[in-house]
Amino acid sequence: MKILTRPVLAVPLAGLLASLALPPIHLFPFLFFLSVPAAMLLKASRKRSAFLIGWGMGLGWFVVSLYWTSNALVTGGSAFYWMIPFAVLLLPAGLALFWGLAFLLAWLCFSSPASRLAGCCFWLMGMEWLRGHILTGFPWQTPGMSFAFAPIGFDLASILGVYGCGVVAILIGLLPLMLYQRQHLGGFILPVSAAIIITMAMAAAALVSGRPLEDTAATGLRIRMVQPSIPQKDKWIRALRAEHIEKHIALSLMDQNLTHQGSADPDAPDAPDAQNAPDVIIWGEVSYAGVLEQDLPKWDEAFRAASQMKSWLILGSLYRQDYPTGPVYYNSAFLMQPDASISGRYDKQFLVPWGEFVPLRHIFSFVDKLVGGVDFSNGAGPVLLSLERQDGRLVRIAPLICYEIIYPASTRQASDNADLIVNLTNDAWFGNSLGPRQHLAMARMRSAELGLPMVRVATTGISAVIDPYGRLVTHIGYDVSGWRDAVIKGRTQTLYSRWGESGFVFLLIVILGLSFLSRPRHNTMG
Repeated sequence: MKILTRPVLAVPLAGLLASLALPPIHLFPFLFFLSVPAAMLLKASRKRSAFLIGWGMGLGWFVVSLYWTSNALVTGGSAFYWMIPFAVLLLPAGLALFWGLAFLLAWLCFSSPASRLAGCCFWLMGMEWLRGHILTGFPWQTPGMSFAFAPIGFDLASILGVYGCGVVAILIGLLPLMLYQRQHLGGFILPVSAAIIITMAMAAAALVSGRPLEDTAATGLRIRMVQPSIPQKDKWIRALRAEHIEKHIALSLMDQNLTHQGSADPDAPDAPDAQNAPDVIIWGEVSYAGVLEQDLPKWDEAFRAASQMKSWLILGSLYRQDYPTGPVYYNSAFLMQPDASISGRYDKQFLVPWGEFVPLRHIFSFVDKLVGGVDFSNGAGPVLLSLERQDGRLVRIAPLICYEIIYPASTRQASDNADLIVNLTNDAWFGNSLGPRQHLAMARMRSAELGLPMVRVATTGISAVIDPYGRLVTHIGYDVSGWRDAVIKGRTQTLYSRWGESGFVFLLIVILGLSFLSRPRHNTMG
């Protein structure tokens, strides 16, 4: 194939094809295409070439993974269509810099082919960790997400976390090259070592697959997800606010016998009447598109109608705090008691750049028409919301809003001592594309890592109940207006919840040691 002899085409194409191993496509063997750029790295004679090989591979990887970000511009109106090519290419090109730097460091730090190949894995995942943390961090579709499938992939995540899974994924992707060029790499040391690491990781995942469920205060909790599927263009129209609230209420009270969009859970109640009302009803991110506490006197009867004075309510709205310099706004999650009094609030910590705040807004004034003229502020820190059940038990809920769920370390911190994670989101900006499905896959990975059940509710998107093994219990499809009931069934213990990134760091140390041990031995016997 002539295309493989032209690095300018082969490298991005290899990255593009390798990215098809990620969810929701899950062509896992396509990870082998990572061997193509790695083979070119071994032959690179200049620093510039090494950097461009890694950058080109990352460009192909992220172009497919993130093409859907351009949908936000379509949602923003035809005036922004001219920005689509920049959105499609600029963000992937920027993220690909981390991969270019990884290949450059592998080329600079290691001189022999075998060491350089092992170093490629070390630096690539080191840069992926950095990508998830530097500035605001954006760990979207990191290589470890290729393991976001049940059961073995999620079981591996419960041990190593998504970054540790990434090390295993990169080793699998490079294994064909290690075998094909084993003589050039000094024999079988490198491929055998890589195969041992991969085998041991898979064996460990198989060993923990039978870990038992443990009862918590959330065990048996009956929840109802409400997804109204409100178009993004209508969401902030004040004149439609009452209509949107009425839609939420109607779905909250929907009789299961009236619609096929009801519960798929055989343990759910027959109908949400006064005796069988769910323990908690959950609405999505900014489901009330106003300042909740300020407007509560106007709407408290509506909230009491939704809860029937029996169910707790979790919903997203805005929180406003007034200062002498002016008001400050937060994207918040509220816990309301059945009588519509507010019991707790969480303010979103990790805000979306160019969505919830605009860096250097005074320079990019045109974005006001796209994302609005007001920046949100960051919340102070993680909060556990306490929901009291009828028997007096307190359910500790870790609330996360939108893409906060994509961050492994902060999710682990926020859910410490929690019984349940509740993730409120709104994926309407990204349309019926790969984006909402990737977002759901990352939520499933967090549940698997931490062994915690999760309820993910989208105002528009894909709502789902996820069990502690990362499996879907029930869900509402994209752009479907409906509801689902489910029963929470406990948690599991995981090594990742206890030790965090220790498994990932251990694997990096092993790979670094392998980069030295795999150097070819030179014959000095003359």
